[in-house]
Order: sequence, then C-alpha cells, then structure tokens
Amino acid sequence: MNEPNADNSRVVRRRDAVQIGELDRRLATRVKTGQLIRIHRGFYTFTSDLIELDRFDRERELYRRTVLAAADSGEPGKAISHWSAGVLHGLPMLNGELARVHFTVNRIGGGHRKGRGCVIHGSTWKADEVVMVGEYLVTSPARTAIDIARSGTYYQAVCVLDGALFAGVPRSELESALRGSVGRTGVSVARAALSVADGKFESVGESLSRAMMLSFGDIPLARLQHRFLDADGTFVARTDFDWNGLVAGEFDGYAKYIRYLRPGETTEQAYEREKWREQNLRRIGVFVVRWNWKDLEHPVRFRRILVQALTTHGLMTAT
Repeated sequence: MNEPNADNSRVVRRRDAVQIGELDRRLATRVKTGQLIRIHRGFYTFTSDLIELDRFDRERELYRRTVLAAADSGEPGKAISHWSAGVLHGLPMLNGELARVHFTVNRIGGGHRKGRGCVIHGSTWKADEVVMVGEYLVTSPARTAIDIARSGTYYQAVCVLDGALFAGVPRSELESALRGSVGRTGVSVARAALSVADGKFESVGESLSRAMMLSFGDIPLARLQHRFLDADGTFVARTDFDWNGLVAGEFDGYAKYIRYLRPGETTEQAYEREKWREQNLRRIGVFVVRWNWKDLEHPVRFRRILVQALTTHGLMTAT
C-alpha cells in the first residue's frame, strides 16, 4: 500500500500569510500572476511544483491539497472520506468526483448535504474503518474503496477495488466494509464489482479494459499478467491479457513504456525496447493487439478491436 500523503507544506493559510505581512491585495496579485492558486476559502497553494506534472497528476495533486485545506478549515469530528480519502491513500480512481471535498460524520443515516465545496455524508463507522493520516482523520483504505465503489458506476467501482487489492488491501477487509454498508446506496454495484475485482492490475486503464470486456458478454475470459517463456525457458514478456497463449492484449503499450523510462533510458530506447519485446512475442507465436484511452472511450470500437484479433486467430466467432 502506498504511504498516505498528508503533507500540507504547499498549502498557504490566508490567516498565516496576513500575520507575516502578506496583504490580501498581494495575495490577489500572486493569484493573478499564477504564483498561487486559491484552492479553498482562505487557502492557497504554490504552483511552481505543479508545472512539471502531467494533466492527470496535476489534477490529483491539486485536489489533494484542496482536501487538506478543507480539512483544516472544518470543525473536528469529521473523517475525510470517499474520493477525498482515495486521493490521500493513493487509490486509483476512474474519473473521480473531485469537484468537492468529501467528509463522513459518524452518525446513523441522515444522507448527505453539500455546501462551500464540500459534501458531508452521514454514516456510522467502526473503529477499524478510520485511520489517522498525519493529523487528519480519514476513512481506512478498505472503507474508502467501498464508499467510492458505492458512489460511482460499475466501471469506477471495479477500477478502485482492483487498485485497492493491488495496493495490498486484503479482500477480507473489503468484504467486511461491504457487509457494513448493507442498506446504503450503491451496495449492489459495489458487490458486483468486488465479485470480479482482481489485484493483478497495475493501472486504471487495465482495470477498465477488463471491466469493459466483462460487460460485452461475448469476449472470452482473458488470462491476466501471464509470463511468456521461449522454448529454452527464457523470459520473453509479461502481458496485460492473453487468450490461450495465442493473442496477447496490451493497454496503452508504447505510452506505458515512455511513462516508465528506466534510469538513463531515452524515449527512443524505450520505443526500441518495446518493439523488440513485441517481436519476441511474435517469434513464439503470440500475436499482440493494442488499444489506448481513445479506444476505451468508444466501447464499440474497443470491442471491434478485440473481436477482429480473436476471430482472426480462431478464438471466437464474429457476430
């Protein structure tokens, strides 16, 4: 499990800034020039270390700081929860609800209420369903994953539960949190997602790919994260998905290699490494089919990619 991130060193409290002579008009000027971003009422953050991040990481980091600012400004007794706890625990989230900061109050029922950029959920918790992350009370990774799974779509639920298992959250803890959620909204979605959740996936894209395959209903079940060896027993590759050792499926293949460059490796060398990897798979009789985020955004196209590859190799009949 990734270490929870409660570092708020990049969060600036207005009251602290004013105490050291930073007038409101100077804060406003620094916001206008892009040095600061106003993230919550009375709170700002520096932007200098956000510039180098890609869009996805920048959005998550900005949201993380917003969560900590909101937690600092609210009354005590609430636990950071749902999508907000997910970002602190480092759980992978598909299109998370990051427009507001989520808290849970330990009470029986009461639904939820919104205001000032926050959502307050009313729900009881057990002692082991909350943890301290730095100075902040946060729902546990298992409770957080189940709350997110209940709050979103089936695809979102599968992705966060896959991610929790991959991060080391025991399935038994997820099952316990699910049992404790009986009677709450979205339990049936979370239950369906947990029944297929698997901890082998390293990215949201891989989890979403498999969830979509399952939803199509006619795509044969794929083997996950299989290690391919050649005739001499030498390791060739580990693939995201494969079908009968004949077709391997890879999500975001080339982009994945560029994102995780080896120390001292150039982009060109990463491309070359992936090209040789695919050639070696083909030498042992494995055809590689690839898809990316654009394909996943269009389910009909994604299904067509899979069907074409699988029918070509006799693994399914085209419909």
